[in-house]
Amino acid sequence: MKDSLRLAIHAEIEASEFYRLWAENTDKDYLKKELMELSEWEKDHEEGLKRLYLNKFKEPFEMDKNIVVEPELKVQTSDFNDVTSLLRIASAAYLSEMRAADFYGRMADASSGDDKDTFLKLKEMEEHHMDLAKKRYLSIREDLVGFKAF
Repeated sequence: MKDSLRLAIHAEIEASEFYRLWAENTDKDYLKKELMELSEWEKDHEEGLKRLYLNKFKEPFEMDKNIVVEPELKVQTSDFNDVTSLLRIASAAYLSEMRAADFYGRMADASSGDDKDTFLKLKEMEEHHMDLAKKRYLSIREDLVGFKAF
């Protein structure tokens, strides 16, 4: 459980930084707002998991700069200027959120009481993020190909 929580916290930090970086590199106000909200939500998840970690293990979480949970979220700022790269980035965000929802579902299955409730809420939130990421991917794809595929 301790290692799983450590990885979950690292993943939330990576996701928050990813969405913040994307927001800083878009000129579309509506997208900037949406991405900053996602970044803040991931930050909220991080803080909640850090509290759970402290309560459960009686020690604060310590960041390990050598741990990378979601390498596909490590992008260069120049990637945000190329529509094909942006499409790849959006699909990586979707897959990252899908993995997070699955992970929290498995954590809930292995937990009970308040911990289980916490992981189920996180799973539900990540599923919502997944829906937003899919919507963003489809919008970018539509812009790229010039028509709505479905």
